[in-house]
Amino acid sequence: MKKRVLSLFLAAALSAAMLMGCGSGTGETKTAGNKTAGAETADTDEKVLRIAFPDTMTTVDIADVTAATMLKEVAGVCETLVYADSDFTLQPWLATEWEMTGDHTWKFKLREDVTFHDGTPMNAEAVKWSFDWVIAHNSALAGSTYIESVKVVDDYTVEFTTSKKTTDLPAALSYVGTSVVAPSSVDENGHFVRAVGTGYFMQDAFDEVSGTFECVAYNGYWQPVETNVTRRVVRSITDANARSLAVQSGEIDVASDIPFSDLETLAGSENIQVSKFNTARTYFYEYNMKKDMFKDERVRKALIYAINKEEIVNDVLFGVGGVPKGMLMDDMPWTNTEVETYDYNVDKARELLAESGYTDSDNDGYLDKDGEKMTLKILTFTKRPGCQLIVQATQGYFANIGIDTSVEVLDWTAMNELIKAGEFDMALNSAASAYIPTPAYYMDTYYRNNDIGYINEAIDTLLDKCEATTDLEEKYQYSREAQALAQEDAAIFTPALYGAVFALSDRVTNFRYNAAAHDFIVPYETALE
Repeated sequence: MKKRVLSLFLAAALSAAMLMGCGSGTGETKTAGNKTAGAETADTDEKVLRIAFPDTMTTVDIADVTAATMLKEVAGVCETLVYADSDFTLQPWLATEWEMTGDHTWKFKLREDVTFHDGTPMNAEAVKWSFDWVIAHNSALAGSTYIESVKVVDDYTVEFTTSKKTTDLPAALSYVGTSVVAPSSVDENGHFVRAVGTGYFMQDAFDEVSGTFECVAYNGYWQPVETNVTRRVVRSITDANARSLAVQSGEIDVASDIPFSDLETLAGSENIQVSKFNTARTYFYEYNMKKDMFKDERVRKALIYAINKEEIVNDVLFGVGGVPKGMLMDDMPWTNTEVETYDYNVDKARELLAESGYTDSDNDGYLDKDGEKMTLKILTFTKRPGCQLIVQATQGYFANIGIDTSVEVLDWTAMNELIKAGEFDMALNSAASAYIPTPAYYMDTYYRNNDIGYINEAIDTLLDKCEATTDLEEKYQYSREAQALAQEDAAIFTPALYGAVFALSDRVTNFRYNAAAHDFIVPYETALE
């Protein structure tokens, strides 16, 4: 069943035999100032790239997904066995090839020319140690990757055992949470103290109070990289307005998710570049399916008809993002765009609500049923700049048809606690739809394993088939059928596709975007004038 890796899902069932460049050699390493022992910088003349990270960083433990995202995608310190390109195609990275050897087992061949930042080889023993650490300290990993255990086969071969038959394991091993680090990342007391990875940059310093991370170029990186950046400084700046101001003041070179209202000002600056990208991320509304009101599909669909999605994208979000033709980004090869999207139709919304018993019986301007006014509690969270804008617009659309609403804007954790407790009517969330780039991942995460009380056994069956088949076209078809069923149920719907916005210093060159990223990737080749 071996075959060269050609695309995302053929790779999931078959072997790949593609090498990704020559090793650069490690040589003897030194300690300079407070630089990491066991490595040296690639250049003595500092060229510092300063990056804003839109989340709170309190640790560099790869078992923490926020830390892993920063370390792999932004700092460039850690790498995974597999890499997902912008078109969602899998590429060999720390692994050179892989093969499914049984319903629950996979073998991965590792590169033999890679060293960690401490100079030790990236071999099977080290990979097993790294996965054992993450499995033990990240309870969610098994649920997203199905990995149960890792075994050393030989010096440069590891075997993964999964809890279910899945042909998507190679894609799962591009996930930031599977980043590989050396055993020296943990001290003698079992505490994760330093991310000793294999990336082009290596950890130099981390201040957990301020959330500032610094890394320097690693002289022993395994493939050629062309950049003049010798140091990256990643600052935790959770407030979008603060990120915008940091770019405007020249404190930061790369900032994502800036306030959309600042776009015109930033674009007019002589010292700032503004870039917009389509990305594999969505905004999605969830109904509380445990409530009788939302068990009536006419109510669910009426509320979608009441929202003008084109106006939201073009006016409310300042043109950042896209109008959905389904639930996912159009460019994803498994997206089903031949589904019902319940386009803006106020008359249809009122008609469906009337059919379900909601009318303005007392002429007070609000809909009611059985003497009780229709009132909705809508939740959203602070991190994504578009969420509050969409919710505010939704309030207006609902008021237009006689629905009273209240809104709570919380941090993401607090919002999800209320969702789990059932203390909401609707919640606007945002999620990466290719965090693991497979046709089943997004629906498996939010339509099957959800906290809103939504269950559809037909969708579950299709997702199981999607994860089990080795045939690419079958994978796509099962996913598209599941998407069609979910759109028909309308328990979860996409009011807008997410857009990624970056403000870059005019000194930044060779910055490229990867739509398959969780948030954003700063390529090793990103440079400074």
